[in-house]
Amino acid sequence: MTIQVQAAGTQTLATLHIRRSVGKLTPGQLADLREALRKTMALDDDRGFWYFAGWHGEPFNWCHHHDRLFLPWHRAYLYYFELALQAQQPGVTLPWWDWTVLDHLPHAYTAATVDGADNPLVVRKIRVYRSGTDQPAPPRDPGGAQAQGIPPPPYKARLRHAMRATSFLEFSRRLEPIHDDIHVWTGGIMQNIDWAAYDPIFFAHHVMVDRCWRIWQHRNPGALPPHHLLGFPLRPNGMTVRETLDVTSLGYEYAGAASHVPGPTA
Repeated sequence: MTIQVQAAGTQTLATLHIRRSVGKLTPGQLADLREALRKTMALDDDRGFWYFAGWHGEPFNWCHHHDRLFLPWHRAYLYYFELALQAQQPGVTLPWWDWTVLDHLPHAYTAATVDGADNPLVVRKIRVYRSGTDQPAPPRDPGGAQAQGIPPPPYKARLRHAMRATSFLEFSRRLEPIHDDIHVWTGGIMQNIDWAAYDPIFFAHHVMVDRCWRIWQHRNPGALPPHHLLGFPLRPNGMTVRETLDVTSLGYEYAGAASHVPGPTA
């Protein structure tokens, strides 16, 4: 879904793409997502899925975890990957997996086949960028042995606790353990930082994390990352932390996110 908004300082309309819950995608929207994945997975250059998967872990290892750049870096990452998908399938957006409601993986990411073809949202292989070879990826194992000691989703109460934070750093500190537990609970390559982004469900998980930050921003206007970080350039394209703060300036918004803005509704 897209809407037209007035671009600041201009007389032109800009397209604002709306990210939705994967469970609320129309059949056409879900088909577009799958087609975008198929097309990017067919590419072996810097427009393709395997290149972007490599940003997070092998071979580039540009991601940030358990530091002050966790949320900004991943927001920029999703932004550039979504642009790559849109270049292959115009109008497509990345959906979120709402692990505050679901106690299982979204069906869209577990159905082995769709219309007689392999479902590209199911993890099957790893192809390290420009390696020319595929490696089999172990299947996910939600709630399996690797998740021993980790409480299973849904994580509504845990997210509610994170949302009560009033500073950016405290919010990030409270949110990241939830993020970590989803990775481990899912199993397969999702539990390994080097390979997690080669599983398409990684992106649905991280869009949910980004959505949580967006909602928290609505509730805490002006609560920013530390000032000295705002000009910090994020690898690999140099987007600064400041440039990640307003998702509408990045061309997207979350369905229903604006309902969390405090104040009168009239």
